[in-house]
Amino acid sequence: MGTFFLVIVAVLLLATPAQAHGGAAVTINSDGRGSVWITAQWQDGHPINEPTQVTMAARTDAGAAVPPATLHQTGDERGTQTYTGTLDPGAWRISIDLGAPVNGHCQALIPVAPSSATPQPTEVACLIPATAAQSAAATDGAAASLTPLWITLAALAVAGAAFATYRFRRRPRGETPAG
Repeated sequence: MGTFFLVIVAVLLLATPAQAHGGAAVTINSDGRGSVWITAQWQDGHPINEPTQVTMAARTDAGAAVPPATLHQTGDERGTQTYTGTLDPGAWRISIDLGAPVNGHCQALIPVAPSSATPQPTEVACLIPATAAQSAAATDGAAASLTPLWITLAALAVAGAAFATYRFRRRPRGETPAG
């Protein structure tokens, strides 16, 4: 029984919560008509639905620009964030900056077709490596989430010791434990 508890404690102490997600995979998407959105997932496949500040800047080679805009989370299973405006026809250089917990940057060249032309939907993927800040945040969050487990393990240990004491005291003197 003692070995069982030692194994559980060793597994919990050796597990590194920062390895849970790794870096991020961000994809800049466009329908070719001026709509832009991103999908963001941790490299382990979980969507990034944590509150994340995502800012988009866009400009053309001709000098047209869109003021920096904050994307809005949809909360879906793909970690989608959308730009509420639309881009005018042209070739746009899109820059996406993601705040904590991702802390990364992604760029794409997005063509927007005039209404008379056939649109070209675009997807450009970026891999954002894990940072030391992400690891620290994951470690802090995981330590807090293990608190109920530690309380349960402590309660089980106390209950086991109380039961063993009770059994030891109830045994008449001179009787050997059954084995």
